Amino acid sequence: MKETLPILYQDEHLIAIHKPAGLLVHRTVLDRHETRFAVQILRDQIGQYVHPAHRLDRGTSGVLLFALDRDIGRQLSAQFESQHIDKTYLAVVRGYPDESGRIDHPLT
Repeated sequence: MKETLPILYQDEHLIAIHKPAGLLVHRTVLDRHETRFAVQILRDQIGQYVHPAHRLDRGTSGVLLFALDRDIGRQLSAQFESQHIDKTYLAVVRGYPDESGRIDHPLT
């Protein structure tokens, strides 16, 4: 059976999926032996090329946004790089963190 990813939103320009933890967004030299990538799974699932607008670390699950057109993909990537797009991260933590603040700790 062909692997699929949950589609959260899709229109003629964009598609958003839920990327599970443990899945790479695209092929990388950091893990040459991996054979599963969100880009390829989604391309096979919808039958067309997709262009990731950003990435999530392998250990992170969450919403991943793709463009369905190369030019839209470039525009979206530029907006992410220039921080014109707001992102919110939620985490499950042990203990009781402060009401607000910044946690700067790498995921393992």
